[in-house]
Amino acid sequence: MSGFVESLRQLSFRELLTYLGPGFLISVAYMDPGNWATNISGGAQFGPALLWVIVLASLMAMAIQILAAKLGIATGKGIAQLCRERLPPRVVWFLWAAAELAMIATDMAEIIGAAIGFSLVFSIPLPAGAVLAGAASFALLGVRTAHDRGYRWVEFVIMALVGIIALGFVFEMVLARPTAAEIGSGLIPSIPGPDALYVAIGILGATVMPHSVYLHPYIVQDRRTKLMATEGDTEEVHRRHFLFESVDTVLALSGAMFVNAAMLIVAAAALQGTGISTLQEAYITLQNVFGTSSSTVFGVALIAAGLSSSLVATMAGQTVMDGFLDLQINVWLRRSVTLVPSLAVVIAGFDPTSVLVASQVALSFELPFVLIPLLWFTREEGLMQSFRNRTSTTTVLGAIIALIVVLNGWLIYTELFT
Repeated sequence: MSGFVESLRQLSFRELLTYLGPGFLISVAYMDPGNWATNISGGAQFGPALLWVIVLASLMAMAIQILAAKLGIATGKGIAQLCRERLPPRVVWFLWAAAELAMIATDMAEIIGAAIGFSLVFSIPLPAGAVLAGAASFALLGVRTAHDRGYRWVEFVIMALVGIIALGFVFEMVLARPTAAEIGSGLIPSIPGPDALYVAIGILGATVMPHSVYLHPYIVQDRRTKLMATEGDTEEVHRRHFLFESVDTVLALSGAMFVNAAMLIVAAAALQGTGISTLQEAYITLQNVFGTSSSTVFGVALIAAGLSSSLVATMAGQTVMDGFLDLQINVWLRRSVTLVPSLAVVIAGFDPTSVLVASQVALSFELPFVLIPLLWFTREEGLMQSFRNRTSTTTVLGAIIALIVVLNGWLIYTELFT
């Protein structure tokens, strides 16, 4: 631990800036519309009491995403590719099919969230909002294909959208004016009743998103390749890269933790005791409590969250198909295929909140199929070399992953059979 702290002290701030980006791409998965629904529900029902759950969930997410980044830096490969190379074909096809269903569910949640935002901000029907969300997602995708500078332009765009979300909730926090005592009370672990336990498990269990774990080892490759070309393929070079990437991840997910915490605190201040259960109701209530500016900022931040998450989900989908099947398809076709189900469920008139819940159940089902291979690969000395997990690291992360898997299993059971 002391060696890690000493390494942090030697970091060059200017050099660190060149590494910031992959963590922010990943962080949008922790601020997507599914998280919004859970956090707002928790704050509206139980005030700030579950704030500690958000902090715990964020720390767990940091550990898992750092592990995913380490896999990419140490091997130059992602989870899906390693599965293809090391597992039987039937298992690979099953894992690919499960991952593709998760990608569709992810994109559905993001597009519907953005559609709700457009619908609320511009006072248009939800189907029109979905069409706007789809068009905007294609425009964002053009950022990736219009430039030949790797992922850097995408990183800039995502960081800008993350900034919009964060500033939006800084504004909401200023209006809510929570006291230090209120925030402090939420940081003390407590579960105020059985219903609160359900929401707490929802926050913890749905924290880590499958597509973010698949994507992280892949998006560190641009910098890894450039470093190897300029400084050599040495352990020291990769160690320094991993240190910078770890800092990037911690900074980005700390920002996501603030956004999630702010959602819950604002909901506690404005919505507690109102019985609010949907994003649309939250928007209207914020307008009544804090004024039009508050609800508008809320809606704009929701649009930014949905669109940024949708772009990252499309990138993750490419990674999954390329890794599992060694097959690349046109990114515009990929975007179209995953967009169609989202538009279809909105146009068909399904309740958007119910669809969001269903998408989270689907993602919960996929999670073990990405986390277990991640832990297994990072403990293999022949694969990771000196980057192999220590026994204590494997034990701690194994316990975290087991907890997440159990919680997600419980969520699936309660949603489907109770």
